Amino acid sequence: MPYESSFAISLCPKIKAQETSLTASTSWLVRILTLGMLLRRVEVDLQSRTLTLEQRTCWLFHSVNVFPFGQIVAIGYGYEDVHPFASFASTHDAIDRFVVGIRIVGGDEVRLFFFLGDGVFTNDGPMPDWWYWDEYLMDFAGTQEQESRLFAQLLSKLIGVSIAPSTLTSE
Repeated sequence: MPYESSFAISLCPKIKAQETSLTASTSWLVRILTLGMLLRRVEVDLQSRTLTLEQRTCWLFHSVNVFPFGQIVAIGYGYEDVHPFASFASTHDAIDRFVVGIRIVGGDEVRLFFFLGDGVFTNDGPMPDWWYWDEYLMDFAGTQEQESRLFAQLLSKLIGVSIAPSTLTSE
């Protein structure tokens, strides 16, 4: 069983709730690592019943999309192991990527955020789990799974739609 720890790297958006809105934005760590090239901000406004997605890429390209609650059919939630050797190795320490998006009328899904971090040790090989006792003993996982699930559940309750499997992930 992995230990959830602050030592494990977890890149998650900063989520802030107020009385009439919920705001999520790119974390400061990601902003620093990308030198400010990537910025994404999502605001759910309960008074106007809209979800606003604002994104900036490469400092120049800026877009704002506003989705009325009536256009949103479901909250998409998915998982992928993005470790580069996951498909080649029988054992590896996963790199988790949880995706939260919205499905709009017409079937398209728009990604809101992904939650990236250190995952759990995975043994898909022929040896039993106890063979890798040292990997299991020192297995640290980030908080990305809990934070992404909480964000998806908050969006689902605020907007009044269900959570569905994401079409943006392979699993």
